[in-house]
Parts: sequence; structure tokens; C-alpha cells
Amino acid sequence: MTLRRTLEAQWQEGGWLATSLRPLGALTGSVAAWRRRHIHGRPAAIPSIVVGNLSVGGSGKTPLVAALARLLNTAGWRVAIISRGYGAQPPHWPYRVQAGDSAQQAGDEPLLLAQFQTQADQAVFICPDRHRAIAAAAAEGFDLALLDDGFQHLALRPTLRFLVMSGAQPLGNGHCLPAGPLRESPAALAEADALLLDAAAAASLAPGESPPRFQFQVRPRDLQALADPQRTRSLESLTGQHWTAVTGIARPQRFVDTLQALGAIVDARFFPDHHVFRREDIEHLPRPLVMTEKDAVKCRGFAHADDWVLRIEAQLVADFMPWLERALSTRRNHEH
Repeated sequence: MTLRRTLEAQWQEGGWLATSLRPLGALTGSVAAWRRRHIHGRPAAIPSIVVGNLSVGGSGKTPLVAALARLLNTAGWRVAIISRGYGAQPPHWPYRVQAGDSAQQAGDEPLLLAQFQTQADQAVFICPDRHRAIAAAAAEGFDLALLDDGFQHLALRPTLRFLVMSGAQPLGNGHCLPAGPLRESPAALAEADALLLDAAAAASLAPGESPPRFQFQVRPRDLQALADPQRTRSLESLTGQHWTAVTGIARPQRFVDTLQALGAIVDARFFPDHHVFRREDIEHLPRPLVMTEKDAVKCRGFAHADDWVLRIEAQLVADFMPWLERALSTRRNHEH
């Protein structure tokens, strides 16, 4: 196990390495708290919603952002998803992502979000300067910006801030980086307008009335062929079959656990988070092969016929959307 993997495991389970780094973690928390006290951003050109994390690592945020975009679109908003575009190399900034772009050009998560979009009045814009990306979206007629990440991007004062939390230990060991997984201290929970929690996180967090809490779930949908998106197979086809699971995400074991819960016999091959896959990474692996949607956008160009992607979808509880519409209406009236 690499030093990084050892440290990440100790963020959940404890250990000497994480403990020895607590002074640095305390410094991270102090700097984050100072920034919150002293940096007061400005509103965006249009109403904006930040969907972020308090901790590093996967939390189901990307499919949740896609689900929120669909719900808001159904409610009558023209939604632009805004992303920093980590690792992207577009021809210019800001850039409107196209479904046919490469992951190198658009970034893996923005490209995946663009491929989730099925309506003409939805889009994905990337730019490290979120204000510029939102202004570009507003110029094209979009009337709501949905930010994929950005809870710590204090240059923007959004209309609403959501924190996504998942797993039985959503705060890890409760310490900030590098002693724990937190970007800032748990006190920052109070800065959110709502917490979006999966069942495990909801069960583990201490009860509280503020901010309001809403549960979501991320569920497997089906399998889609990488080389031919028109080909699909049911989740039941996983049962009892040997599969090579390939992934380059922050919490790869969750993917393996999901496959095993569906009955697959899994041989896992882990790559670093945001890994830029090449043909030789998967060329000689045993088939059938299955990967996440985030990884698949980087592998379609050299996929085999028996390479598959596990498609997932997020769902929010029914009382969330009425609350969100009231919150948006209240904030918009207050701002004007």
C-alpha cells in the first residue's frame, strides 16, 4: 500500500501517521476559518446554487448535480452547470462543454455531466473563475447556475449552498487535511443552507434542526457498452460472473462493493483519482470489464466489445424540491 493510501485509510480508521499530522490539520482548519471570516464574495449574474463537499473524496456529488439539474429544468429553469474544469485543456476560458469533446479537453466530470444533459435548455460551462463561467451562461440565456463543487470558493456569494455527505463516517476522523479528509472544520456545516445526505450519513450524524437535511440515494441503473452506447444489459447479468473492475476514482472500494452487492465476482484494478487512461492501461486485462461513468468518458475511444460502464442515477426525497423552490423564491425576492 502506498503512503497516500495508508494515510487515506487512517482518515477513517485512525493510525500513527494521521495522528502525527494533526498540527498541520489544525493549521488548515485555522486558515479555512480565517478565509470564511474575511473573504466576502459577490453575487453571480444569475441565481446560483453551490453543491459542494466538506471532505475530499467521492460522495455521489456528480450524479446528484445531474439529478438536481433535471429537477430544476422540470420546474422551469434554464440550468447551466458550472465547473472549475479540473485538468481540462479547452480552446478558451470560459468554455461550453460539448458531449463529443474529449476528457482531456473538457475534464472527466464536466464531460460526464454534459453527456447527462438531454435538454437544449441545459448546458455545462467550465472556467476556474466561476463568475466568468456564470456570466457566459447568462449571456446565452441561462437563468440559473448550478455549481459542481465550490463550497470553498468564497469569491462567489451564491444564492444557496448545499453540502453533500455520504457514508457511515461522512466527517472521517473529524480532522482537516492532511490529518483527516476535511477541507475545513465541521463548524462550516453551519454555512450550508441544506445538507444532502445518503442513508448512512443521515444515520451517523447527530440530530439537528439547522441546516435542514434531505436524503438522497444513488442507485445502479444498468450496464452500457463503452464501444456501442446503444447496447445495454441488465444488472442481473452481473450475478455469478467474473468481472474485471477498473476505476480511477477517489473511493474505489465503493465501486467494488456495489458490484459485489449485485452479485459480481470482482477482480479490482485501481488507478489514481482522475487518472488519464491510455489504451495500454486496459488492453490486456481479462474481459468482461466494467468501470464507472467517470472513467468511461476517458476510455470510449479504445474500448473493446466486452467493456461496460455501470450507469447510476441519484434520487432525492420528494419533499426536497418544494423546499428548494420556496428557498429560491425567498432569496430572489430578498436580493431584489
